[in-house]
Amino acid sequence: MVAKILRYMKIKPRLITFDFGDTLVSSDPPYLTRIWMGLKELGVSCKLEEVEKSYHMADWLVSEELFKTGEFGPGFYQKRLGENLLSQLGVKDKQAQMLEELYRWLVGVRPERVMIPGVAELLVELKKRGYKMGIISNNDGKTREKCRAVGIEGYFEMILDSTLEGLVKPDPRFFARALKQAGVEPEEALHVGDLWGSDVMGARASGVWAVWIENKYLKPGSREKVFKVKRSDQALEFLK
Repeated sequence: MVAKILRYMKIKPRLITFDFGDTLVSSDPPYLTRIWMGLKELGVSCKLEEVEKSYHMADWLVSEELFKTGEFGPGFYQKRLGENLLSQLGVKDKQAQMLEELYRWLVGVRPERVMIPGVAELLVELKKRGYKMGIISNNDGKTREKCRAVGIEGYFEMILDSTLEGLVKPDPRFFARALKQAGVEPEEALHVGDLWGSDVMGARASGVWAVWIENKYLKPGSREKVFKVKRSDQALEFLK
C-alpha cells in the first residue's frame, strides 16, 4: 500500500539535498570498480558484482549497527564499513593491514570525474523550479572542489563534507546541520542518494523524505516517505 501511494504522490520540499558520489558524479573507472581492482592487486579473488553487493550490504549493516550503538564517529563508520566489506568477501584475517594497503592503492589512482547521466538536466530543471539545493556527502574533504571541477558547485546553497564537518551519514546530526543552515524543518526536506544505510536510513531517522537510487542487490521493501528510482533524474517524477 505504501509503495502504491508513493508512486502517485508529488511533494514540493523547501530543500533538496543530494549524496555526491554515484548520485551526482561518478568516475572513470567508478569507485566500486576501483575497490575491486585494488583488491585484485592485493590478491583477493572476487568478481566486481560481489564487491558491489558486499559494499551496499556493508553500508546497510553498519548503519543499523550505528543506530543501535549510537557510535556515529566518521572513523568508526569507515572502519566498520571496510571490515564488513572484507568479511562478506571472505577476507577474515589481517583486515586492518588489508584496508591500509587498499587505501594506499586507491589514493594512488586518479580517475576522471564524470557526471551521472541525466544529472545536469536534473539540476537545471530543479533550479528553474526554484528549489533550494544542497549536498550531504561522506567524502574526503574535497567535495566542493569536485563539484567545481564538473561545473555544478553553483547549484548548491550548502556543500557539507563529512571530513570537514566531523559528522558522517547516517548520523541524524549531519542531516540536521543541513536543515539548520537552510532554515527548514525535516518534513520540508528531501534527500537523494544511492546507499540505503547512509542515505535513506539517515534521512528517515532525521524526519527527512528520501529518494533511493535502488540497485539489484538490496531488497529492503517499502518504507514510509521513501521513493525508489533507477536514476537520479527520476526524482523529478515525485516533485511538483
